[in-house]
Amino acid sequence: MPPVSRRLFLGAASAAFLAAGTGPAAAVSDTIRHRTRDWTFENDSLRSTVTYQNGGIHLTRILNKRAGNDYLSAPSLLFAHELDGADTVRADDGGWRLGATTRELITVRTKERSWRVGERVRIALHRTAPRPFRVTLVFEIYDGDAGLRYFTLVRNEDTARELTLTRSTVIDLRLPDEPHTLHYVPNMKWFSTRGSLSTDPVGRSWPKKALTVYDTGHGWSVSPELNWKTQRGNGNYPTDYMLPPFAGINAWHEQDTVSVDTHPESLQLTLLPGEEFEYLAVNLTVFKGDVVDGKMADELHFRKRFKYHDTTTLFHQNDWDYRGGPGHELPAGYYYDTVIPQTRRAGLDMVMLDDYWNTTRDSIEPSDAMKKSITSLATLSKTLKDNGLGFGLWFSLTGDGHLKGRDLADPAQLAYKRGQIETLLNDYGVTQHMIDLTEYWQNEQTTAYSHARDNVYRKAVLTRTMLNDLVTKNPQYLPKLTSELDIAPTQGDRNNGLLHIAYNGWNTSNGGVTGEDLSLRTALTAFGHLPMGATYMNGGRMTGRMEEYYSYMAVRAVKFGQDPGDATKWPEAAVRLMGVFNAWRRRPEITALTDGQFLPVHLGQGWDTTQWDSSKGPYVWMWADARSRTALLIATAAGTAQTVVDAKVRWLKDRTTYAVTDITIDDDGSQSHTAKGEFTGERLRTEGLPIDLSENTSKGKAFWLEAVMR
Repeated sequence: MPPVSRRLFLGAASAAFLAAGTGPAAAVSDTIRHRTRDWTFENDSLRSTVTYQNGGIHLTRILNKRAGNDYLSAPSLLFAHELDGADTVRADDGGWRLGATTRELITVRTKERSWRVGERVRIALHRTAPRPFRVTLVFEIYDGDAGLRYFTLVRNEDTARELTLTRSTVIDLRLPDEPHTLHYVPNMKWFSTRGSLSTDPVGRSWPKKALTVYDTGHGWSVSPELNWKTQRGNGNYPTDYMLPPFAGINAWHEQDTVSVDTHPESLQLTLLPGEEFEYLAVNLTVFKGDVVDGKMADELHFRKRFKYHDTTTLFHQNDWDYRGGPGHELPAGYYYDTVIPQTRRAGLDMVMLDDYWNTTRDSIEPSDAMKKSITSLATLSKTLKDNGLGFGLWFSLTGDGHLKGRDLADPAQLAYKRGQIETLLNDYGVTQHMIDLTEYWQNEQTTAYSHARDNVYRKAVLTRTMLNDLVTKNPQYLPKLTSELDIAPTQGDRNNGLLHIAYNGWNTSNGGVTGEDLSLRTALTAFGHLPMGATYMNGGRMTGRMEEYYSYMAVRAVKFGQDPGDATKWPEAAVRLMGVFNAWRRRPEITALTDGQFLPVHLGQGWDTTQWDSSKGPYVWMWADARSRTALLIATAAGTAQTVVDAKVRWLKDRTTYAVTDITIDDDGSQSHTAKGEFTGERLRTEGLPIDLSENTSKGKAFWLEAVMR
């Protein structure tokens, strides 16, 4: 086999390496077809039809195109709302008049360009009895291998009286209860059953998605966009302050359908006279294959739905552990003399100021103590920019601590905070914004803008809408929402939900996998439940061990929280190795792949079964170009004892032959360039790529796969 050019790995850029989704915008395709009172939504994976007839609207088809299965045995219910605790209106009850329909493209925008990822249609329905009420159904069909997102806008058309949705069915699908394995996620860890799923809690958490694999080798996934849990009060309840998420999933439990239904103790939306508000969203995907294929279908969908791009891991230096947390005042000029030079030497991407940098948590003015070490935000911003580093900032939206401060259900309060964020973006060049603490506390008082049972929901929806709009207008803005938002700190077990993901942003998630150590294991457990573009590790360290350094590549962002001025925490050799690693990681031919779609290969023992034990590695993942001609594969033990795996790669072309080259950087900074042989895609899928992590001084490896041109 002829050797692959060494220039490929040690510095040469190659125009041949194109990340998926970075070409010109796709031409407009007929993903939505409308015939008078019929709408069909179609992409490469599914075809779905909605029909209006006889005063009602129904979901009449969900076709899994690759499997050839039409899942709906009968028309399915698109919504039902109990109004003011009395009358119930249903999408199919015959009492609706069809209103206007609109259609628009869904696009992703960066500073350089924009491109299409799907289409959206809005279908308005009106009624006058039992109350004047409008529901606008919104369907988003994403291009290629992706799914369908559905939500509604609900409007009180009474100009004098309020209207409360006391209980709702968000969607109710007549999916077949045939022999299956149902996989579900109450918190972060995956569970499974051969039977049904109720809305009851599993332990202390409630199931938030259902992914069903039929025994015949195909299936579907339903992922409502929910919070983790709902805060009751603002610290005034010593017990029973964790309410369920806004809704739950029932799959065939004492019913013959799969439904998403609200938890009334957590959400009863009161619409003010003439008010319209966004109601809960549900994502639907279909697939052919096993549970990994099902999770991958969701991952592909989430990347487009949350508008991810440029997702190469962002390594950032964070000062919480040596300044904010312990309350230390740093020496004069410390960021310019130590933090920034060390961050640059290590090849990190960003410097972040964590909590307690400002005069109060509600201001954007540095405290006197902070001014000693940074002088001013303007000076720090310019210096970071001159050094090619991003500027990250902790900044509270409530302007106070846990369960305190501004009520974010109040549009006026959010408008004020938005103005501050825009100042940070436009005047100080902030590129990443961390939103932390329990900001979604419950105001139990009735106000001009919310009621007790919708206050928390309004906070979550309005905040996400604001952040999404800021990202759309400022593509460089990267929001991060932590797992503290929903519930006052429960350190060993807290998490996030799809409702808290902003466009192209990320989250912290715990979920009881490895506790407050937000590890590689925690991140990989999220695969298929939360997008990999939203995953985060908080344990970045200068260890000088490539098995750790390689592990950081799996996630969207990694926090390096130790003091760069402490030589025991930032030893010279380890910093030098990190610099070598990051220089390689930022090569154009590498980022052309790592900016694209994360592809799992082996995420721990039994990862593709119902007996997944993520504590036993190794862990293997990859990225490939759009044509599956080139791929980068990373393998690491990440602190586990296992060193050998036959890594079965299911994402390449069976009939293509790939030359595999070991391009591992070892702990001394040297890089391998060892041909491992030629493998067909079919052999890589069925037999796997043999990997022995004991060949290096620490248990981490990188491989380059390139199609052989005969």
